[in-house]
Amino acid sequence: MYSKFFIFTKKYKKLKSPIFTINYIKRLFVSIKVFLSDKVPNEKDKILSIISFNNKVNYENNIISTGLSPVKNGALYEIWEVENKVINTSFNEINLSANKNFIFGSTIIENDKSYKELGLEIQSKYLDFLHIVRESNMKLIKIWHYIPQLLRKYKNNKTNYSLFCDAREVIYKKYHNNLSYPAATVIGIEGKKLIMYFIAANCETYNALENKRQVSAYDYPQDIFFEKPMFSRAVNFSIEQDQSSKIIISGTASIKGYQSMHTNNIAKQLDESLKNYKIFSDIKNKLNVCRIYVSKEQKSNIKIIEEKLDNYFKKNQYALLYGDICREELLIEIEGISDV
Repeated sequence: MYSKFFIFTKKYKKLKSPIFTINYIKRLFVSIKVFLSDKVPNEKDKILSIISFNNKVNYENNIISTGLSPVKNGALYEIWEVENKVINTSFNEINLSANKNFIFGSTIIENDKSYKELGLEIQSKYLDFLHIVRESNMKLIKIWHYIPQLLRKYKNNKTNYSLFCDAREVIYKKYHNNLSYPAATVIGIEGKKLIMYFIAANCETYNALENKRQVSAYDYPQDIFFEKPMFSRAVNFSIEQDQSSKIIISGTASIKGYQSMHTNNIAKQLDESLKNYKIFSDIKNKLNVCRIYVSKEQKSNIKIIEEKLDNYFKKNQYALLYGDICREELLIEIEGISDV
């Protein structure tokens, strides 16, 4: 199955004839579209991925269930739709969906291992992700991670977030020769299964971006995180022959410089998070699809949060979800994808 996948992704490299190029341009498409829906599309031939927000962690029929419960009851899906037909396959327990310009891959890890064993399993999956992307001549844009008991401490006083950062750092130090890391989101969920998924693209342009209001995560002082959170704040990319570029924004919370701001004040933390998000996207005038993660301890403040978000975003532009943030004092986080 894996070899067939590479044959599929590589065969498009040959389609460079003038006739093909002219027809391609005439169609004037945007190569990827992300939107929220309460229903699964009937036609799935051009669906790269469907993200389901509920309290399960699984993969079935090209639907990734993340373990993230929406604040409001009811079905909620994030749909990633592309221009060309998608094939689905798998490799080393990684589920893959791809067309000529994109790969979406996901994997689930049982969190029933020792600290060391789980770290090695994460490293192994990262190596597979990188191998898949590089063999397809694509760029890794972003990786999402939803980790049970994110801040649970082990006997060595490290948390599951520490474990994850340690594992990722080992791989990135070996395989990244610069600081152009992919974007990333890490959120805590309930249960015993860890899910990771990524998107990669056949990029004409690729720019890893940092936030002028924040210290780069990989430069945090060790009294904040002894481990290095190695990711870029956002990645701006475009696809060959596309009419526009996109920006995928990492999860960002109420952090200025490297310090957490507005402890125990959810309204001010949301304002600070939005300031960081708006460094990369004009919320009022650009199409954004965002996820906002909020601690379950903030259930009593949901109305305040929704009122603020409704002032910024249009209907169906954001999903408000319960999830844990990487620092105990942080209550809310935002991430998304935006037109440029």
